[in-house]
Formats: sequence, C-alpha cells, structure tokens
Amino acid sequence: MLSHCQSESSAMKFLKKILLVDHEPHITAFVRRALESTGKYLVRVEQDSRLALHAAPWFLPDLVLLDATKAELESEDVNRQLKMEPALRDTPFLFLSGNAASEKKVVTGGFIGGYSFLATAVSLDDLIRCVDEMLCPAPAKTRQM
Repeated sequence: MLSHCQSESSAMKFLKKILLVDHEPHITAFVRRALESTGKYLVRVEQDSRLALHAAPWFLPDLVLLDATKAELESEDVNRQLKMEPALRDTPFLFLSGNAASEKKVVTGGFIGGYSFLATAVSLDDLIRCVDEMLCPAPAKTRQM
C-alpha cells in the first residue's frame, strides 16, 4: 500500500494540503512556489489570520504554516481557535518566526512552547525538508532480535 507521500506512475497521487498564513505577499508567494514545485503539496495562502480561521475548516489542511513574527499573541490565538475545530484538532502547526533570525540565534528551528518553529531566514531547502519530515515521516525501522 502506498503512503500519501509515495507515488508510482500507475497510482493516483494525493497532494498534502498546507495552509500558509503570513501577512507578507512576497514571502507567501516565494514559499508557495517552493513547496508546490516539489509536486507533493497544495498551498492555500491567507494573508489575514481572520480569513485563515474561515478558510481552514473547509480546506482541511494537513499542516498549517503560521507567521509568528507579527504578534505572538495573535499566532497563539489562531492556533488555539483552529485546534477547537474537531477536524483540525490533530493538524500540526509550524510557526515561522522572525524573532529567532533577528536575535541572531544559532538555532534556525526547534520548539517554542511545545510548537515547531523555523526562523524566517531559513533556507527553502531546510523549510521543505522540515515540511517533508512533518508530513511524510520516515517509516519506523523495525527492531530485529
């Protein structure tokens, strides 16, 4: 059986859906093109978090990429409200944080408050790799005895 991330020429390929919420049009266009160019993802862009709250329940994303640079409280509120939707409760979030880049931290990704984050200065290859890992995790190796 094929996973959602594997494909064969004879098998139907299902794209993973990503909701990208960021107020910067040039960033959303750049990230959208990069993710969709992999052939694995369909990206819906919302530049207003209020519109994202309305779009998410019908789009049913497999992952939400959320701008955490504008207002941390707003990002947490969007996350909380989306998690209240039963169909989105288990949807992973990846916060794009400009704070990590502006503070010149060595770490470009990790966890803040239990949520995954990447600095907005991260390379597109690293962003795609992180999204791949979140949506298409490597199969667990079975232990041999």
